[in-house]
Amino acid sequence: MRSERRPLSAETSEFARARVSAEEGLRTQQAHAARTVAVHAHDVDDLRGLLAMLGLEAGTSV
Repeated sequence: MRSERRPLSAETSEFARARVSAEEGLRTQQAHAARTVAVHAHDVDDLRGLLAMLGLEAGTSV
């Protein structure tokens, strides 16, 4: 069975825009959370542990 490309419908492109917007919002929240944790961490080990609890990685640029 061969798959043919069809143009995006208005509904599909609206969904795609909503998904991109949600992903951008998530990245913004994660960056804000990482900065907040960095300000309040006692040391590097504390920072890494707190970021891990939030599901974030140390060393990621924010």
